[in-house]
Amino acid sequence: ASPKFLLRAMASDGKSEREITVVDMKFAAAHFVAFDGFREPLHGHNYSVGVRIGSKQLQPDGYLVDFGDVKKAIRSLCERMNQRTILPGNCEVLTVRQSGEQLEVICQDGAKFMLPARDCIVLPIAHTTTEELSEHIWSETVASVGRQLKERGCAWLEVQVSERPGQGACYRSQIPDTATSFKAPGKRTPHPCMAAPVASDKVVVPQQEMQSPAVPPPPEAMPWVSASKDMADPSAEAAWRQILETLGSEGARPELRKTPYRAAKAFREMTRGYWQDPLEVVGTGIFEADSHDLVAVRDIPFHSLCEHHLLPFSGSAHIAYFPNGKVLGLSKFARILEVLARRLQLQERLCKQFAQTVDQLLEPRAVVVSLEATHACMSHRGANVPSSTRTIAFAGAQKTDPMLREMLLSGVSRSPARL
Repeated sequence: ASPKFLLRAMASDGKSEREITVVDMKFAAAHFVAFDGFREPLHGHNYSVGVRIGSKQLQPDGYLVDFGDVKKAIRSLCERMNQRTILPGNCEVLTVRQSGEQLEVICQDGAKFMLPARDCIVLPIAHTTTEELSEHIWSETVASVGRQLKERGCAWLEVQVSERPGQGACYRSQIPDTATSFKAPGKRTPHPCMAAPVASDKVVVPQQEMQSPAVPPPPEAMPWVSASKDMADPSAEAAWRQILETLGSEGARPELRKTPYRAAKAFREMTRGYWQDPLEVVGTGIFEADSHDLVAVRDIPFHSLCEHHLLPFSGSAHIAYFPNGKVLGLSKFARILEVLARRLQLQERLCKQFAQTVDQLLEPRAVVVSLEATHACMSHRGANVPSSTRTIAFAGAQKTDPMLREMLLSGVSRSPARL
């Protein structure tokens, strides 16, 4: 069975308890564990993450917290670390240096490793044990949604990180009055992966904003996760202003004075999918139905940004599936696609994610997605050749069935009028 994420909110008097379980709060990552005189080999785990929140009382709406906000914060952190090698940025016995597109890791015993920078994430911690990972996730979660939790009367937050069933660590502390950045944890005795679980109850006192790691986060990282999703980010606005300065005096024209703000706000809007959950936008749009025949929805428009050049690509999506007791409201396909497309994307990945999301929601016999799009990175630069790109992705328990595949493809194929 897949590791599960258990989110439990409870009143501190123990008289009220609410819990919700979802299956995707996990990440797989490799890591180093090293301290003076000891280093484990590079290895990996399938981590699972759990959260407990203590509240003084139920709110007037009958809930303790907004589960959606907490889930989004944890999910974004898991996505940042998933399929990465986690490196400690504050370790005294490991040195991490960047050389072009590679990271060089130099160990106290003289061992050296060269790793692709895009496959790594450097965290502001001294070791990559579950003890420190739980504390790091606690700090990032509070920085993201601590203000909302405090406004709901939540008193404390606990984060558990497990690397295998029965082995992990937790970190619990009071939620500060104001959301802020937290300093990385100081030096402490690490616990290798084979050690028994150790829980920490250390209180983190808000400190000055921590220094950014020497290696920039990968493209999947959410740089503005704690900023308002409806406004331009100040750092993005400053970056756009620097871009205009490369045009010399032309970039200083009065007419361009507000352009950096507009561009930053537009970029935020075009990447708003990072602050939305495709599994949640469907709401109550999943219906039980005694239907097993082909369902096809065609010509769903979408717009996205190519992650290679930050230029738009847009087109139409077609989806077909064989239900297995559940169907999705027709408008929900467009909502799911909108969330996934409003991120830095590749058409191939977007196609696959759309199919996998529908498969996760409905568990159909099989589903296929076809995307047809034109890319500005090809028509407005480089080759300067307009063309259309088509991608197809299958998902579902019976996706390899030849008969089902043929029928699914007929549902998303180009109509005779378009050939």
